[in-house]
Amino acid sequence: MSFTNSNYSSKLSPTMTENWLVQIFKNTNSSVAYTNTPDLRFSFSETIYNSLDYYPAILNKPSISYSLDLKGFTTKTGSVTLNIANIDLDGTTLLELLGNDYINGQVNILSQLDNDGTAANALQMFSGKISSFGYRGNTIVLSVVSNRPFQNVSVPQGRSVNADNPQYNNKIVPLVYGDYTANTNFVNGQDVYACPFLKNDGKNFMYIVPEGTSGSDKLEFYDKGMKRFVELVNTDTTIATVDSVKVLKVPTLMTRQFKMLPDDVTATIVGSGVSLTAGSLDNVYNGNTGNNATYANTAGFSSESKGVVFKLQMPQVTGKITAITLGLSGTYSQTITGSPSGTDGAFFNLATSLSSSFGSSSGDVELIGTSSSGVKTDETNTALPTSTNIASILTNNALPDELYLSFRFNAEGGNGDYSDFNVILSNVFVTVTATNDLANEPIASQEFNAGIEKVYLGRDVTTESFTAYSSVATLTDLDNPVAIHRELLHSILNVADSDSDAKIENSGYKAVAELRDSTLTSPTSTHWKTRLALDEQEELEGIMEQLQYEGCFFFEFSPQAQQTAISGVSPLRYFTIPDSITAAADLSQVDISDYELGITPVSDLETNIIVNYKKHPAENQYLKQDTYTSAVSGSVHGTIFDNASHQKQEMNLDFLIDAVDDVSGSRNSSWINFRKSLFGEYKTTVNATLVNPEKYAMLQVGDAIDFGETTFSEIGSPFDEISDTFDSFIAMPTRLFKDAWSGKKFIITNLKRTLGKVSIQTREV
Repeated sequence: MSFTNSNYSSKLSPTMTENWLVQIFKNTNSSVAYTNTPDLRFSFSETIYNSLDYYPAILNKPSISYSLDLKGFTTKTGSVTLNIANIDLDGTTLLELLGNDYINGQVNILSQLDNDGTAANALQMFSGKISSFGYRGNTIVLSVVSNRPFQNVSVPQGRSVNADNPQYNNKIVPLVYGDYTANTNFVNGQDVYACPFLKNDGKNFMYIVPEGTSGSDKLEFYDKGMKRFVELVNTDTTIATVDSVKVLKVPTLMTRQFKMLPDDVTATIVGSGVSLTAGSLDNVYNGNTGNNATYANTAGFSSESKGVVFKLQMPQVTGKITAITLGLSGTYSQTITGSPSGTDGAFFNLATSLSSSFGSSSGDVELIGTSSSGVKTDETNTALPTSTNIASILTNNALPDELYLSFRFNAEGGNGDYSDFNVILSNVFVTVTATNDLANEPIASQEFNAGIEKVYLGRDVTTESFTAYSSVATLTDLDNPVAIHRELLHSILNVADSDSDAKIENSGYKAVAELRDSTLTSPTSTHWKTRLALDEQEELEGIMEQLQYEGCFFFEFSPQAQQTAISGVSPLRYFTIPDSITAAADLSQVDISDYELGITPVSDLETNIIVNYKKHPAENQYLKQDTYTSAVSGSVHGTIFDNASHQKQEMNLDFLIDAVDDVSGSRNSSWINFRKSLFGEYKTTVNATLVNPEKYAMLQVGDAIDFGETTFSEIGSPFDEISDTFDSFIAMPTRLFKDAWSGKKFIITNLKRTLGKVSIQTREV
């Protein structure tokens, strides 16, 4: 996105004269727009601008350097050194004027054309702060650095306040953006965020929740033994304000109730003719009620027992189990003939050990039938027990590691025969209620409670505070990296908002956000779904740059931030590389004084990557992993990599939870695709010095350009009267190694601006 100022660009010509204006404001001066009166004013040549005199006292020829890092998606504006003559200003030398009130003072640098003194007709190219100044040889040396408001800022910034009890001061309020979901069923989701401990009031533990939290979902406890989040059932779901922060309260017993699937299930078939006839064993403990496993016998039998035994490997529950039931989702059927009596019939039980082929009949939990009498009636799709108390199998209020679930169909009594039976099992699970055992294990419980510095929550969080684009409300959804980035700028740094559609357009935000939000219909894109959850202090700059890296977009503060007289100028600048690239300038040999060609180094290639993403809320690990490997066969990389294991890299994404692995889509369809488009193959580079101001004056880093597309007709008379067959004289004088220039687009990665000239470094994209 090039500089914006039609007044300035309309005056560009090969014969124009350029002057630079330097405006310096004291650090106490709050009005630093280029139309305001600077405290000091200097230039290369004497001029009047906005009815003010500018002194031609700049002795050196400074340059302004801009760059971007395609690997890390960061931008940088270099520092500027100004050598200014120690001139007399109304009876006082410049040296005598300088003092502490100029340190960190604002500096604007503008380009003026043909001594045009109209305020709106200049182009502001730089905005920065004085970092230091010195004096040597009757010359003032000013060092000026670009504005980076998020330097030395940490987040989260919310803190608890308690004047009477300092131990409760400065507890961090978590900063959370994105979509989250509470665990309400089979306790295997990780879509929650951490809430830190505030205090214990004797009855309740209080945990800090983010500002703007809404909903009624309860706090959750992370059971490290089970590796699962479980609901704290007695949570007071109404948010209270304590010590100036929002909290949720949970009684000190920390009662948790949840459904729990086995960690593993194995099946043993008893008797010939019994088999798994439909589904798979995995279906009985995947938490999905839409699939199942069917074990059946259709051949009929007598004088024996047949069926199936499931060995359940159970997770260990932290704390004291106060209630537990077994739930079975599914049905059973049987056809029994003859005169079944005594022990004939269906016996279903849960046991802690095996007796012969089936679960023990002593100390077991009878689900269907009793120890002496089974179900002897024909059954068709009869529901299995959904809630059977199994507390009797607990040992010291703890669940055994292994349980045996037996489905036994018995015809050993001799009077009954089986024609067929089946068991259709969708899920086997236990519903557990557990607490801290304060009575029997007070010390252990106290230690346990003391160690719970965080619990977790799956409620919705804050909405955006920045100005929405009027016709595309979804651009403000705080579940993509660009919107979260902009919200941090607005809410943490109080950066002036792009408060109109024109400014949002010109900031580039709308174009980038559209490529990262799937709810839009035009363009159709993949949602780069993102979560940011911070409950410990981190540097804001690192967070912002990580969002740029994971969102594959660039950001910088626009050097035109104070150019208020220019319509639609935003203080923000967002940009990325679209799927279809439009060049900001077409360059030919008449626009450049020299150029260099190159090829990106081997070290830039990303041809074999492992991407870890969706960070676990409670553990130091990532929940998802995707890979990309460039095809060696038939690829240019086959000439340098003899096998696919070379150049292997592992990358971690802390915020992105989706749109990582769509390797078959377009550049912007996934994170891997974006990286592949930039670093999956060699790219050519072009460095050049631009001498045609009509082409270079409005360029910025991130702009796309192409070479060799200019025709005589575009240059004008007399060339437009010459056949286009002579275009080669105007286009680039050499080929681009083995390739033609035509059709290739390059992004400006480095730009150095000096008076009357611009040098660029570009890379093929």
